[in-house]
Amino acid sequence: MIRKVCKLDTDFQRSVTFQRPIEAWVNGKLDKVGKVESFSKEYVVIEGRQFQREHCEFWIV
Repeated sequence: MIRKVCKLDTDFQRSVTFQRPIEAWVNGKLDKVGKVESFSKEYVVIEGRQFQREHCEFWIV
């Protein structure tokens, strides 16, 4: 499995386009794995849950 850190808007757009799942890590713990529904400069929405980009780490899996 290839994992890639997801930081840029282009990374999130790629995950949406190719329906790649994203891991959302909060405080060093895996919180959610799922597909991105939408994103903005401040937030990423993964399967109905909103995550602040500055407080989370995201990985394309």
